[in-house]
Amino acid sequence: MKEEKGPLDEHFDINPNSAPLSEDEGQMIYDVGVRLSWKVKKGNGYSNMHKGTASHPFQFVTRAKSIDHINRSPEMIAKIMAYNGLTGKKVYDFYLSEEFYRKEISRSFQHKESQYVKEFGE
Repeated sequence: MKEEKGPLDEHFDINPNSAPLSEDEGQMIYDVGVRLSWKVKKGNGYSNMHKGTASHPFQFVTRAKSIDHINRSPEMIAKIMAYNGLTGKKVYDFYLSEEFYRKEISRSFQHKESQYVKEFGE
């Protein structure tokens, strides 16, 4: 039995594997496991604080290609700090200190590869 094709079948091809890739593909989306580091003011000094180890990293999803790009993005740092409740006056020098793993999840449909430099820098 041969399946009959309708008049619109070629126009509305819904198979994602057969979709032609454009020259400007979407940015890769990564699942990342990192260690967060910051300083807390105590009296006249500072205490170094960390969150995340190799066995239990802090995990999140991002389009940034490295932790340097994340550390340079004030929006990403502010979101991670707010998620962890580190928005008080005593928190200083917040950054991602170490990356334990990075897995590719998918490609973004909204954000194209040509827009990456505008958002995260080089």
